[in-house]
Parts: sequence; C-alpha cells; structure tokens
Amino acid sequence: MMKRTAILFSFILVFLSAQSAGAFELGSEGQVTIHGFITQGYLLSSDNKFFGDTDNGGTYHFNERGINFTSDVSDRLRLGIQFFSRDFGSLGENEVTIDWAYADYSFTEWANFKAGKIKMPQGLYNTSRDVDMLRTSVLLPQSVYNEGWRDSINALNGFEYYGYAPAGKVGSFEYHILGGVNQFDDDGPEMRLLEDQFPIYQGVDVTNNEVDRTYVGSVLWETPLDGLSFGVSGWEMNFNADITSSPDEDVADILKLPASSVIEVTQTGWTTSLQYAVGDFVFSTEYNRINYEMDSPGFIPEDSTASDFDSEGYYGMVTYRFTDWFEVGTYYSEYYANRDDKDGDKAVAKWENALGGPGTEGGYPPGQEHRAYLKDLALSLRFDITENWIFKVEGHKMRGGAIMLNSDGNTATYPSSVLVGGQIEGPSYTKDWELYTAKVSYSF
Repeated sequence: MMKRTAILFSFILVFLSAQSAGAFELGSEGQVTIHGFITQGYLLSSDNKFFGDTDNGGTYHFNERGINFTSDVSDRLRLGIQFFSRDFGSLGENEVTIDWAYADYSFTEWANFKAGKIKMPQGLYNTSRDVDMLRTSVLLPQSVYNEGWRDSINALNGFEYYGYAPAGKVGSFEYHILGGVNQFDDDGPEMRLLEDQFPIYQGVDVTNNEVDRTYVGSVLWETPLDGLSFGVSGWEMNFNADITSSPDEDVADILKLPASSVIEVTQTGWTTSLQYAVGDFVFSTEYNRINYEMDSPGFIPEDSTASDFDSEGYYGMVTYRFTDWFEVGTYYSEYYANRDDKDGDKAVAKWENALGGPGTEGGYPPGQEHRAYLKDLALSLRFDITENWIFKVEGHKMRGGAIMLNSDGNTATYPSSVLVGGQIEGPSYTKDWELYTAKVSYSF
C-alpha cells in the first residue's frame, strides 16, 4: 500500500515539475494536461450500518481522490490515465488504483477506437460517478448506482468502439461497444454480497474470483427536442470463484454440506435512461434490471430461487439551479433484491420452513421482510463556494434494508430448534431510518 502511494506521488511530482517549467512535451506533438479532485465527507445514519459504522456517531471514512494526465499525441491519438482512491465506510480503504488508462484513436466522428482500462457506459452517470463536481447529489440513487456493485461495473480492461452520428431531423446518436474483463477484490462488496446469499451459520467465504468475459453496449439518442435525451445500456459479465464453508458443527451433519466448491455467476443487466434539461431544471429517470444466474454444486440447489433471479430498481430525480452558487435536488428511488419477492414474504417462508430448522437454509427471519427492498427519498443542497470548491448536504428518508451488508454488523441472533443453545445468527435491519451526509469537494 505504501509502495503504491509512493509511486503515485512520484508521478505527480514529475509531472508537476514539468508543468512548472511550461507544458510537458510528449514527443513533438502535444502537451500533458493535468486535472484532479479531492473530496471529504461525513456519513451518519439513525439506524443500520450503511457500508460502515455510520450508526455509531457517524463516520468520516468517506472520500475520493483522483489525479489524471491526458495528452493529444497527434490529431488522431489521445492518451490518458487516472490514479484514484476512495474510502466509503468499509469499502475502498484509500487503496490507490488505476481508475482508467487508455489510448484513444479517432478515425472519424462516427468511428473511434479505444484500448486499455475503460469506463463502462452504464446509465447516465456511471462514467462520471467518481467526480462529485458534476452532480447535485452526494449519493447517486442506489436503485441504479448500487455502491455494493460499483467496482464490478466501473471499468473493464479491453477494447471500445464508439462514435457520434448526426441524424438530421431525427437528432443524433452516441454509441459504445466494449469487450474485455473487469476486476474486483475478493474482500470487496461484490464477494461479500454473494456471501450474504448463504445462511450466516455456514461461514461461507468466496475468494479467488476470476472474470471470464464482459460485454457492454450503449446508445444515447439526443432527440430533436432541445435538452431531451433517451438512452439504453446493457452488459453481461461472467465470473467464477472458489467457495469454502466452515459450518456450525451442530448442523453440519444434518445438511451434509461440502467443505468447498466453485461458484459460477453470470450477471446480465440493462438500464433505460431519460433526461430532460430545460432552463435551470433537469429531470432524470432510469430503470435498471439485473439477472443473476448462479451455480455452486452442493451449496445452491438447481431448482432454488437463489440460482436464477432478477433485481429491479428505478428512480425519478429533479434538480434546479437557483443561482450561480446554489442548487437543489431531490429524488425518489426504489430497489428490490428479487423482483419476484418484493415484500420479502417468500424469503421469510424459506427461513421458517427450512428442513434443517428455522434459518438453516437462508432467507429472512420473521419481522425482517424489509430486507428485500430499499426505498429512498432524498433532498440535496449544493453550494458552489468558488469555481473550484463546492459544499453539499443531503438527507435521506429510508425504508428497508436491501443492498447493505450483513458483514458490516447488521446481524442478530434468532431462535432455532436445531442448534445447541437454540439460537442462530441472521440479518437484522431497522425498517424505517434516516441517512445524513455532508461533503466538501475541490477540483483543479
């Protein structure tokens, strides 16, 4: 970690030294342009742990830092790289990574080719979600921009073909086609969310993930009506990982679980987007659905609802800029972990009717039906202090406990007739709660 940080700042010093003497020359063609941003925020929840210890006096583990270097090597070739770190509760931990790095070659306006680590164009905001200055809200709607799956849809290593095609009276079209592989950490939220699919008593650990392939496509239509745009984006990702279990000794003999297996996951998602900017108003709405196909011999029965299910999310958002320095935004968002069990009743029945005793086959304990969804009404205030400094405050009225992680401490013990002592651990979330955020950002 320290070594990576030292390398990053060495790069920064070299390039800043070059800039202080004039633009850094790359060959004889162009100059290196440097931009970056630094943010620091605060998260506080009335109940539940929102990806970290937010309910115990709040947390300052909430920041982003990025610096990027770009250069037009020639009229057709552009190079760029961004170093990035973030801390979001229990996620990120300020590990310095390469957020994107590419060589971009332009043939014509409608035909361009990019290679390297490339941002995935999912929805309206995925390619810009790291840059706080570009939006009104502190947190994007979690129904579409789930922080738990952020790394898996952030960027891929591979190739992109994209272009912009004017279409006369019909408007214009922007399109992207990408192929490659993406990467995410074994201790990141994606693997921890997978572990949450299994009963806690099993002690499931998912590691050594490897992405086989990722495909992405998107089209954005700028309609003839000024300010109105419509987009469709989609992706498919296939990966596998090792799964091991250290089950509770009291039930291991009953359920006959293997000590290890392999889990294979195919994630197929799509998003439709609509945005209308008129005057100082911006209206946005998006709908997202993701299908999960999971196979893990010995852990997930083939006919189980856990082997093939769809999540669903959507939101509506309005922002209005009152002055050059003050902007207000609000949105309402709904997310369902399984669109076939929106109220959580099926998951509770699974908990209660388990053959090995209550809770031994997963699901939600009685009274935890709201684990199945997350409904969020948010209000955001943005203050542009200067051209480079902004300050935001935001409040969320929440209902439900979806997307959050059991491993952050959102658990409790419940009665079970199988275990010695008569108790089993399971998810525990408060149904109605609030989340408050504040954030300062500087960009250059």
